[in-house]
Amino acid sequence: MKQSIFLIVEQGAPFEAGDFIPLNNSILIAGRKGTNWDPDLSFRNIFVSRKHFAIYYKDHQCYIKDLNSKHGTFLNHRRLNAHEETILKASDKISLANDLIKLSVASIVDDTSDIIPIIDGIEKRLSKEFYLDPLKQELSWYNQTWKFSEKEFKCIDFLIKNKDQFVSKEDLIQCVWSERSQNYGGTFDVSNEEINSIIYRIRKKTKLIISIENIRGKGYILSFINEKNSVI
Repeated sequence: MKQSIFLIVEQGAPFEAGDFIPLNNSILIAGRKGTNWDPDLSFRNIFVSRKHFAIYYKDHQCYIKDLNSKHGTFLNHRRLNAHEETILKASDKISLANDLIKLSVASIVDDTSDIIPIIDGIEKRLSKEFYLDPLKQELSWYNQTWKFSEKEFKCIDFLIKNKDQFVSKEDLIQCVWSERSQNYGGTFDVSNEEINSIIYRIRKKTKLIISIENIRGKGYILSFINEKNSVI
């Protein structure tokens, strides 16, 4: 069963978040366009070298190699040594230019066209314009970004995973305040005021795109306002 590797842009001009970059050729060279040089994958950023990194196939395996770039190529947050061959796999994350350019790696199984799950931020992408970043604890929609505290992010992440479904207060507490579990009886020492406070802060930040409905004081249902209005 053959797998085809491709890249998904998280950020990096001139591309938009969510753009797919197929690896159709035996080698792809990424870099910055020059007077007499136009790489296969070109970024507009002064921290990108003319020839920055290469992705290529060899012996039915996909590899990435830094081409002695000035500011380095990072794979899963580790800087690659210049000209060192490193196997590239689905779920890997490529970054360069001080994290101003971020790419994730995915693959398609040709027989089924199933996309193999990729990094968490992309896996949780709700559409091309809307996604959660678990590392930065941010929610992005088009050109807007909302930042959350640790518990706020746990809360909205859990609600989004269960969007359009009822989530009980007990399940939400267990996810957000797992460290507050009592040793006896499996109860959690969390007040209604704490829950209401977090829900209020999330609603205030995301009121233009998210609706969190309180269901008779027993739990919540999160939905996207733009989906309700059939915008997406």
